[in-house]
Amino acid sequence: MKKVEYYQDLTSEDKMYVRLVHNRGKVLQFVVQYYALFGLKWRTIMRVDNYHGFAHKHIYYLHGREHRVLLNKDSNKAFTEAKTYISTEFEKIKENFVFSK
Repeated sequence: MKKVEYYQDLTSEDKMYVRLVHNRGKVLQFVVQYYALFGLKWRTIMRVDNYHGFAHKHIYYLHGREHRVLLNKDSNKAFTEAKTYISTEFEKIKENFVFSK
């Protein structure tokens, strides 16, 4: 079993945190989390993980309640898609965080 953990800077004000536990190519546990800097504080904008036994996404809003979405995907696919989605769409995700209610 291998563990991987790192931060990836997307910009100077945006970063992605990745934590992965895998064994022989199979994702056992993961989290992909997007943070953005607002003023002097890092805020969680989106989190995708498979804690609690299933893949799901947490979507946060500046002026609203957290929204959770069940992902009907295996952990390998959910992990890969989460990293790609956050890396390429973080600006849109951040805009939704700020302007959605």
